[in-house]
Amino acid sequence: MKYIKIGVVFAICLLLYFIPSLLFKADPAYYKSLNLPSYAPPAILFGIAWPILYVIFSLYLAIKIVHQDLSKEMIIYFVLNYCISFFFNKAFFVDHNLFLSFAVTFCCFLTGLFLFITSFKKNKKEFYVFIPYLLWTLFASILMAHIYLIN
Repeated sequence: MKYIKIGVVFAICLLLYFIPSLLFKADPAYYKSLNLPSYAPPAILFGIAWPILYVIFSLYLAIKIVHQDLSKEMIIYFVLNYCISFFFNKAFFVDHNLFLSFAVTFCCFLTGLFLFITSFKKNKKEFYVFIPYLLWTLFASILMAHIYLIN
């Protein structure tokens, strides 16, 4: 029965992560039209990396929620991270606001860092879940800052 609950909560969490991309469509042509640094990955990589990270977060959340093992601090950081990341597609693809896009990305990194630190304090094994997110959002923050500066 717990596996069914985990599956349902996982599906809900995953759906929540994809709502922004349904509301604010990504436009790879806009990304390609910008002056990009030499290390900028192709647009398709973002369409692969983010869903993988969303699956990891959604599975982690589903397991923790069903087992009632999510601290209030972790809930606050997850909600804050979600609310901030919700607006990236709008800031970048709709508004074409490169500075705000950088700020959103950097704040996602910071909330990811808070999740990492909080998780590390509670369970030394679970914090590994957050390493891919931290690395990706750090890279994305550096990339967005560079894009902002050269455009």
